[in-house]
Amino acid sequence: MKKKLLSYILILILILSSVACAAPENTAQIATIVTDTEPKDIEPNDIELKGTELDEAMIHFIDVGQADCILIDLPGDNEILIDAGNRDDADTIINYIDSLGIDDIEHFILTHFHEDHIGSAPDVLEEFDVEKVYIPGTTADTKIYRDTMESIEEENAELIKAKAGTSVIDTDNIDFEVLAPSSMWYSEMNEFSLVAKLVYGDTSFMFTGDAESVSELEMVRAGYDLDVDLLKVGHHGGETSTSQVFLDEVTPEYAIISVGEGNTYGHPHDKALNRLIAAGAKIYRTDEQGSIVAKSDGSNITIDKAATTNIPEPAKEEPINTTPTANENASYIGNSNSHKFHSPSCSSVEDMNENNKVLFNSREEAISAGYDPCGRCKP
Repeated sequence: MKKKLLSYILILILILSSVACAAPENTAQIATIVTDTEPKDIEPNDIELKGTELDEAMIHFIDVGQADCILIDLPGDNEILIDAGNRDDADTIINYIDSLGIDDIEHFILTHFHEDHIGSAPDVLEEFDVEKVYIPGTTADTKIYRDTMESIEEENAELIKAKAGTSVIDTDNIDFEVLAPSSMWYSEMNEFSLVAKLVYGDTSFMFTGDAESVSELEMVRAGYDLDVDLLKVGHHGGETSTSQVFLDEVTPEYAIISVGEGNTYGHPHDKALNRLIAAGAKIYRTDEQGSIVAKSDGSNITIDKAATTNIPEPAKEEPINTTPTANENASYIGNSNSHKFHSPSCSSVEDMNENNKVLFNSREEAISAGYDPCGRCKP
């Protein structure tokens, strides 16, 4: 009995010894497993942020000769078409957009109602699904204007009379806002041009239509952030646009001029070119380089053409008048709808829609703008 008891005790001691010897090995193995699964120290630059990189935005300055047409292809089905060239540019514009596989346009901006900016608008509206159309708050007594307005109605597109402060797109990475016009009337149709700024990530662009120095000065005085990387130069590089006071705020790295080869207006003017060169802008011209495409990844802009090397001789500059003009002191008031001009005291002025008022400093100015004197007040 004692021998059996002793045997049991010896067996128990051996079992306990075996367990005690195995424990350190198992503990070490467990410790190793825990160490392997603990997170390592990671530097911020080693982290790849998924979903934060911007897709490529493309801005097409389509060569339509002495006219304007710009297609902005943004990620997220945000196509913007700015202006539509002359009447005979329809095939060029439609074929260009078709080649990109685009069949609808979310935002169609008609900067103003001159034929070289809305000429092919009816054809564009017929060819593509257009969601919204933006126009300035004025009218024109021309066939192409009437045709365009009828086409907008037939397309059943939303019509928006835009002005300074109108937001077109406002998302985390895309901001597209109208900066001009800010007044209800001007003596020149060009000054009614819708001017818009696009911010895409850390890159920025400005599209100016045919806006001239009056509108440019209003934008400066309004205190807008006008600093952009790329400027679509106003009025095809005309002398009365791209004023120095405006350029001092815009400071573009790139300047695109949409202009026709051998045009009779002398565009782009040497004075405008000299101002751009002095501002340090690289200049690109559709009359020399055809259609131009600017791409942005949200951080950098690349352009598919080399900058022009055509540098004109310095031209003498006269400073523009930055003293505000008093609209109420205008000598004559025209009606952009009837194309009649009146004395300020004429009873017709009281009945006139404010959006249709055009101010003139002289009778000669009104007549040269195509307005006829009122038969009632005989100004």
